[in-house]
Amino acid sequence: MTKNLSKILNLIVFAGLFTLCMTFVAIRVSGLGTFIVTGGSMEPAVHKGSLVLVQPVSPSEIKVGDVITFQQYDQTTTHRVIAIGRGTEGLTFKTQGDANVVADPEDKLFPGQVGIVRATVPVAGNIAASVQAYWRLVLTLIAAITFFGCAGTLVLRKNDSTAVARAPITVSQRRPVGSQRRLVTVTVDADAAWNAHLDWVRRQSRTRTA
Repeated sequence: MTKNLSKILNLIVFAGLFTLCMTFVAIRVSGLGTFIVTGGSMEPAVHKGSLVLVQPVSPSEIKVGDVITFQQYDQTTTHRVIAIGRGTEGLTFKTQGDANVVADPEDKLFPGQVGIVRATVPVAGNIAASVQAYWRLVLTLIAAITFFGCAGTLVLRKNDSTAVARAPITVSQRRPVGSQRRLVTVTVDADAAWNAHLDWVRRQSRTRTA
């Protein structure tokens, strides 16, 4: 029972680490960025503590109703586009949070690319923030769980192999019994057989010395 539990724990830890690594690799390969939503201005579409996956696109690809991520007042903001205009310098975007009563005070102009939100993962932002804050503790816990799980598996295997080695050995031989040859089963204790062999070697040594 303990052996099976150890295997299950090792499998869960390995599967979790593998899934986490593959998720980050897939995000990076696809060119997406990740941001943590720390405010509730986009409730209920984007909950506070969510992780948003953002793709950099040309401003011309943005449409009314899209949720974009941009820099505003020295912080990263995720709001919805409610109107698009055209000025002397190019396209301008009016944005507003879904939970806000009024729109953002200034129209946005993006000379380069702008991030459009492709997906949101609720609660994942809080988890990512906690991991970033306590990543040393998390890595230590993962390493400890993996180490003790592997150590427990090795100890159990050693105990099982010792038990098998000490188990009596059953040998089947054909010996003549009466007028017929019958199959006779003889059980041999491995430890007793080894001790008997050592005694025989000692006796032979004494005989040669004498």
